[in-house]
Amino acid sequence: MGVYYSNNKSYPRNNTKYRVNNFPKDSYHIAMNAHRTRLKNVLRSPGIDQMEKALLKQRYSNLAAGQKGYCVKQGKALQMNSEK
Repeated sequence: MGVYYSNNKSYPRNNTKYRVNNFPKDSYHIAMNAHRTRLKNVLRSPGIDQMEKALLKQRYSNLAAGQKGYCVKQGKALQMNSEK
C-alpha cells in the first residue's frame, strides 16, 4: 500500500497520461488497456462467428467494470495511507 501512496505523490496530477480517474496508472491499468486493445483488434478481424463476437464484446465491457472496481480499492488504499 505504501507504493500507491508514493506513486500518488510522484505522478504528475495534470497529465492524464499518468493517471486513470485521478489515480496513478500502475501495471494493472496498463495491462487492462493492452487487453482492451487486443480485444478491439480481434473484434475487427474478419471471420469471427456471431457467438464468439458476442463473448468478446461481453469481455470488453467487463474490463471497464473491473477497472472501476480496482479504482475503488486503489482509492481505499490511498485513503488508509494518508490517515497514518
